[in-house]
Amino acid sequence: MNKIEKFLKKLTSRERHLLLKIFTDIKSLHIGSYDVKALKGYKNLYRLRKGDWRIIFAKDERNRRGLVVNVGYRKDIYQDL
Repeated sequence: MNKIEKFLKKLTSRERHLLLKIFTDIKSLHIGSYDVKALKGYKNLYRLRKGDWRIIFAKDERNRRGLVVNVGYRKDIYQDL
């Protein structure tokens, strides 16, 4: 089981449903309504902020797709990069 699956298991079903919707939006790069910033020091890595959650993802501009790299709470997420 990877880190993302472990994190999702700890959440309530409502929170899990919300995060899965965000993952779908990232995958299709429909992220205009979210707070997204590029990560300094990393090429092609971005963070999406939703409350205390942070979702780190990479963009593939050629194929117009996003890939979730990591998800977690604000205090923990940047330590794993």
